Amino acid sequence: MTSEKTSRVRPRGEHRSSPANRQRILDATLEVAKEFGYQGTTIPRVSQRAELPTGSVYWHFESKDILFASLMDQSREWLDAFHQKRRPLPGETTRQHIERIYCNVPEFEPLATQDFWRLGMILSVDQSVREQISRQRFLDLRKAVVEEYASWYRITLPAEIQQKCPGRVEKLAKFTLICADGNLIMNASGDSLPDYLRMAGISLISLAEADPAVFP
Repeated sequence: MTSEKTSRVRPRGEHRSSPANRQRILDATLEVAKEFGYQGTTIPRVSQRAELPTGSVYWHFESKDILFASLMDQSREWLDAFHQKRRPLPGETTRQHIERIYCNVPEFEPLATQDFWRLGMILSVDQSVREQISRQRFLDLRKAVVEEYASWYRITLPAEIQQKCPGRVEKLAKFTLICADGNLIMNASGDSLPDYLRMAGISLISLAEADPAVFP
């Protein structure tokens, strides 16, 4: 069983813990991962980018796994702030909501969430990754995001549709995440799809409003 605790005892006074240094290390980790990828993200590179001794990185994070797990934990805060701005407004229909957050926003809005999400996707699909704690943190985060999206559709989809199509909310929630995953993979490969957000929004509206006989 993998544990976040290790038996290594740090000598008294070896390094002093600092919230500012801890954040510098997390920020540096995300920058290094964006530039070198997951496998290329090493403690020495993070140390150099953060302009802190390697020992300081290990003082705050006892392993690469714990470092990435902590980054996933911090990502929850970023995601919550990201989603708070995009949750349905009182009285919004599904169409109005999706048009606001997909069709009427800048196409290339820079988001810090994109970088760590790409990193998490690598953790989730690469079975050879040894960092199992951080991998599980990301998988838990994905479940939370699907539930976030599901809550949007529960609020905005007409009760009649939800009654006739009890599985539509979950299908739409997962499809929303699938669209985001695919777009990030394309971006990571150096390609892009102009008007992706508008296309995704139109697709989601069409599915949300589809006849129950066509899309249960």
